[in-house]
Amino acid sequence: MGCLLNQYILLDIGNTNIKYAEVFDGQIILQKFIHTNEYRDVISNEVLSKYEYLFISSVVPEIDEYFKNLGFNTYFVSHDNITNIDVKIPNPKELGSDLIVNASAARALTNSRNLIIDLGTALTFCHVDEIGNYLGCLIFPGNKIASESLSSNTSQLSYVEMNQYDLLIGTNTEEAIGAGLFKGYVHLINGFIEEFKNNYKDINVVGSGKGIKQFQDYINLDFYDEDLTIKGLNLFAQSILNK
Repeated sequence: MGCLLNQYILLDIGNTNIKYAEVFDGQIILQKFIHTNEYRDVISNEVLSKYEYLFISSVVPEIDEYFKNLGFNTYFVSHDNITNIDVKIPNPKELGSDLIVNASAARALTNSRNLIIDLGTALTFCHVDEIGNYLGCLIFPGNKIASESLSSNTSQLSYVEMNQYDLLIGTNTEEAIGAGLFKGYVHLINGFIEEFKNNYKDINVVGSGKGIKQFQDYINLDFYDEDLTIKGLNLFAQSILNK
């Protein structure tokens, strides 16, 4: 392979999608998404010959072995190899690596107490204090899972894709489900933001990921970064390579 230390691959492996990024000279130059079920297609032979280092955040351990055996120098994020976050929950191994890199990137962004909100397969709220202590999180089903559960457990309600149904009340089934889901998640998110703000006057609220983007104009964020997870993974990569 024989490539430079400043060229590498980042993979954020989620339950639904894998986010792939190529990095050159510390800068993210290419990003793409692929469904997690198609994980064998995420890295081409051309990439195998071009890069030497692979850095992974994964919440799907059953496919990790595949990436370990591709021939890269491969590093996985864990609670004990992120340098700017100290995980204070009783069993740090329970903490998803995506939440760890989000916390790391948010801390690098604000260097203050943060509530980090991410919406993908699950909706998560993570609390990190001003000195980088990871204090815990809240986890809810994501909006897609909620819609799928509603349709699969009823005989007359169909699956409704999440859109910005900014309605007080629906006048047909699709509107009723769409508005219920959309406004329900808006109030859920804003309710927890308000509770954290009431308890911690100095807290910054950081939104992350594509899922939260559709709510951005309706929820009380201080910062939003669609690429927070990849940026946190890039910080992890640089901390390893610069040792």
